[in-house]
Amino acid sequence: MSETTPVPTLPHDTGFAGRVALVTGGTGGIGGAVAIALAQRGARVVAADIGVPAQAAVDGFPDADCTDVHLDVTSKSEVTALVARMLAAFGRIDLLVNVAGVVSRGSAADLGEDEWDRVMRINLKGTFLCSQAVMPAMKAQRFGRIAQIVSIAGLEVVDNLILSNASRPAVLGFAKALAREVAADNILVNSICPGIFMTDRMEQLATARCKERGITREQYLAEFAGGIPAGRTGDPREVGDLAAFLCSPRNTYITGAAIPIDGGKTLRLF
Repeated sequence: MSETTPVPTLPHDTGFAGRVALVTGGTGGIGGAVAIALAQRGARVVAADIGVPAQAAVDGFPDADCTDVHLDVTSKSEVTALVARMLAAFGRIDLLVNVAGVVSRGSAADLGEDEWDRVMRINLKGTFLCSQAVMPAMKAQRFGRIAQIVSIAGLEVVDNLILSNASRPAVLGFAKALAREVAADNILVNSICPGIFMTDRMEQLATARCKERGITREQYLAEFAGGIPAGRTGDPREVGDLAAFLCSPRNTYITGAAIPIDGGKTLRLF
């Protein structure tokens, strides 16, 4: 989001008071924005990420609204242990946002079996394990909201991202099927498909490309956003706001959806 385009200030949503959220990949970038958005609205948030030191996995939860903990989403034992700790500490889990994922650039000819397995484990298996782990608690309390951050590579082909184009639609398929399975338990499951967002990683890439080509940051971003009808890249906080609505008690009827948030970039009709 450009410096001249402010992020709208939303009213405090008291529907999040007392709610407990788990956000995977939640310590930076879009995941961090989602965790902050939920915490700002009154939820108690556990932001889990493999980049957090392992010691955090055994430390107690502090009193802060947002707590960082270690989690490898591909490990069933780690996932089930963290969910058990959350239930012991808070007595409930209301919200799960699956953000943990990886992007692997390359063609089918370039990428090996190990890379295929790594991407599928993190993007697809991780989403499955985390969703499966929270469902018993959500069913028992007859309330739950699950969201996936998937990317537009789940909706249309993105050149040189063949593993994303294989794994991300699989996540959408899993989420759609899960939404039908658990709707009667008041558990709503939706997917968010971001386009190009100015995360810290994108900022680093922009800085490197500007240096390589001898152009300004503004020139690079204008060129980079040339295919986006809105004329700019996205701000991670915009994804956080959308995730917060989908996970809120105010969302009572949207489930099984795959919602692009991309400034109009995708060309699909449905």
